[in-house]
Amino acid sequence: MPEPCPTHDACEGGPVAGELRLKAALLDQVSEAAFAWELGGTCPIVYFGPGAERLLGVPAGDAIGRSRHDLLSAGFPVPLAEIEGALEREGRWAGELRHTARDGRQILIESRMRLVEGGEGLERRRVVLETGRDITVRWRAAEDLREGEARFRTMADHAPVMMWITDPNGSCTYANRRWLDFTGQSESDVLGLGWLDAVHPEDRPAAAEALLGASARRGTYRMDFRVRRADGATRWCIDSASPQLGPRGEFLGFIGTIIDITDRKHAELLLQESEARFRELADAMPQIVWTADPEGRIDSCSRQWCERTGAAVSEALGEGWVSFLHPDDRERCLAEWHRAVVTGEPYESEFRFGGVDGREHRWCLCRAVPVRGPEGEIARWYGTATDIHDQKCAEARLKEADQRKDEFLAMLAHELRNPLGPIRNAVEILRRVAGQPPSLARACGVIDRQVSHMARLVDDLLDVSRVARGRIQLRKERCDLARLLRETAEDYRSTLEASGLSLELALPAEPVWVSGDPTRLSQAISNVLHNANKFTDAGGRVTVTLSATSERSAALRVRDTGIGMEPAMLGRMFEPFSQADRSLDRSRGGLGLGLSLVKGVVELHGGAVSAESAGTGRGTEIVLRLPLSRGPEPSLERAAPPSGVDSRSLRVLIIEDNQDAAETLQALLAMDGHRVEVALSGRAGVEAARSFQPDVILCDIGLPGGMDGYAVARALKGSAGLSPSLMIALTGYGQEDDRRRVLEAGFDLHVVKPFDPTSLPVLLARSRSGGEVAGGVPGRPGP
Repeated sequence: MPEPCPTHDACEGGPVAGELRLKAALLDQVSEAAFAWELGGTCPIVYFGPGAERLLGVPAGDAIGRSRHDLLSAGFPVPLAEIEGALEREGRWAGELRHTARDGRQILIESRMRLVEGGEGLERRRVVLETGRDITVRWRAAEDLREGEARFRTMADHAPVMMWITDPNGSCTYANRRWLDFTGQSESDVLGLGWLDAVHPEDRPAAAEALLGASARRGTYRMDFRVRRADGATRWCIDSASPQLGPRGEFLGFIGTIIDITDRKHAELLLQESEARFRELADAMPQIVWTADPEGRIDSCSRQWCERTGAAVSEALGEGWVSFLHPDDRERCLAEWHRAVVTGEPYESEFRFGGVDGREHRWCLCRAVPVRGPEGEIARWYGTATDIHDQKCAEARLKEADQRKDEFLAMLAHELRNPLGPIRNAVEILRRVAGQPPSLARACGVIDRQVSHMARLVDDLLDVSRVARGRIQLRKERCDLARLLRETAEDYRSTLEASGLSLELALPAEPVWVSGDPTRLSQAISNVLHNANKFTDAGGRVTVTLSATSERSAALRVRDTGIGMEPAMLGRMFEPFSQADRSLDRSRGGLGLGLSLVKGVVELHGGAVSAESAGTGRGTEIVLRLPLSRGPEPSLERAAPPSGVDSRSLRVLIIEDNQDAAETLQALLAMDGHRVEVALSGRAGVEAARSFQPDVILCDIGLPGGMDGYAVARALKGSAGLSPSLMIALTGYGQEDDRRRVLEAGFDLHVVKPFDPTSLPVLLARSRSGGEVAGGVPGRPGP
């Protein structure tokens, strides 16, 4: 129930009082703030309802009788006289008033005033019934909205891009300052669809259709079009927008941006032109040129693909190209490509490519490199596939020819070495004959030296071939180069002195440690000394020095006082078959292989060779540089050779198809007191072994009759009671593969013909010593 009216006396009696009480009660029920004041004079308040007390914070007792304008401190939007005039003329007024509540709060009231006049028989009274509703929250929200819109416009006007807003129908309601400055339009020009006037005429219909269509479907909008700038220039722009939604999801319109992309468009045009030139260039190249995305999927191929395979480019895209690979290459090639894509490393692979209609699979070399973006990511792969089929076939033919050459050289060496064996054996027999005249002794020396020279030429020929193909296997160990050089030079001293030359050594007293193959290093040193001996006249001098350099290497120098060299010769003296002596008499001899072999051996040890000469007639210096070893010094010395050889008689079986070689070797062994039998074929050798029961077998490899030396060794090793104490292969085949096969067949030693007959007692000593051979290692190359 409403409270009793505090102004009962003032409002009592007459129609006015009844109407005021009724209206005030109704308004208080709907939470309207209601009060009444007399129009005219001081405008005293005659009624002040509960709603007014709550809204304005003034008790009714304090309000009744006081001036309405003084008590409520209202801020009128128009002069008070205009409001009173409206009440006089129209009997009502409505508007927004600012009030200051008793607690000082500023509130905004939606005010309505109505003039109520007295009836008959009463003193005429004019009372204004005023109601008010607090709209402060709505007002402040509107103020906040206006401030937000002002901030947005300020921000938009300072944004680096052009911005715009539309209503739900696609009509423009706002464009920022940057658009206005860019196009020269005014704020009113852009409204509705006026902004289209700045769009290039050719693009205008499509731009309008795109925006209105996006508005109809309430979707995003994006388009490139040309805009006429204020200075008349035409610029490419990208226009994009997203829909604005209200709190209930209703579509409010678009807010969008426009960016000048002219530079990007020009770059895209240049890129398109560049790609077109790239395709023209790729189509003109003899290779298949292709590109792939970062995941390795092929996305383009040049015209060569079609010409090579007979297939369309579309059949190569993605991983379609894989089906054109040879089945034997497919898995490997695809794995290599996927590995490159994952690691980002350049791709290179050789495989066979086929085509449609049963086209021949041809070898190709495929290469690709990744192109990376600014952050290092792979943006694209560029690759080529080059036809190398003819090259591959040529390589196969060369490989086959090289193999035939190896076989020929091996056979040549075998055929050249075989006659040397009996010659050397015969010389040794002649030397052992008592009472030789001096002329015979000299003849034996000549024959022996020439045999050694011939054997050296054969060895050099084979070694140079092996070095050139990288087939020499080094048996490296830590060795003292000073000691090795001293021993090799001293071994060669007699040869130099026989030529009338003196040898001078200047070697350090302390060890010079290197990691190398002593046999091969000794061979290289011997070849250099042999070269000095060959090109220095009698009375000359050969000087050998060794020193350690600051570059952690050892420098071995061999200097002679010989014929010297011209500068042009120095540059090619280490090439195969290069010779300083080109005179018709060939007095210096040789094949020109010795120094080439030296270079190959030293480089296999990680070293280098060089030569110096002051000119013709002024001698030559050859320098070998080898890296020093950094490891600890060896704790064990090599075993010293035994002081003597056991002279016990042995049963020796010679299996050799060269009768001269077999008989001369038999004679030598018989001179040493051994019992010797000879077999001229493999089968005969096995039969002789069964009956003779030899202690030692000396067996050739290349035997006639369908049973070679390998078969002989396997037959004897596999038969109980037939295996001798020692089996030695005497052969003209001296390559690494030959040595390996000899040992695998069951031989104990591999000795290359022609061997030194004086070494026979040392070789035979193994059968007596249980495996130890003086000065040698079982299974290593023989003399």
